[in-house]
Amino acid sequence: MNERIKELRTILGLSAEKFGSRVGVTRSAISRIENGVVNVTEQMILSVCREFNVREEWLRNGSGEMFLDFTEDEFSKAAATLSNDSFVRSLIVEYWKLDEDSKQLFRDFIHRLSDNMRRQE
Repeated sequence: MNERIKELRTILGLSAEKFGSRVGVTRSAISRIENGVVNVTEQMILSVCREFNVREEWLRNGSGEMFLDFTEDEFSKAAATLSNDSFVRSLIVEYWKLDEDSKQLFRDFIHRLSDNMRRQE
């Protein structure tokens, strides 16, 4: 479960501090959870699922989809909590709609793009 917390935070593009503040804990608490120093509490499970619309079954045991099914409007509302930039919100919404294979292709593309940008600098 600790690794899934980190995966979720990474996918959402949130720092440990921002993620923690959304669920009522400190950056260091998130770091200890992600590094397996402490286990995820029942309260943390409920907070993460509620705050980020995560399926409890996925968080607990990794089965099924990460997020609850959303309507397009709900996707937009959730994305609005992550960014004020309309382009970023649209990107988040479209990313969430992708199947897991397509998400992985997109992540690979972004990594290659950022690697190329760093080499050019």
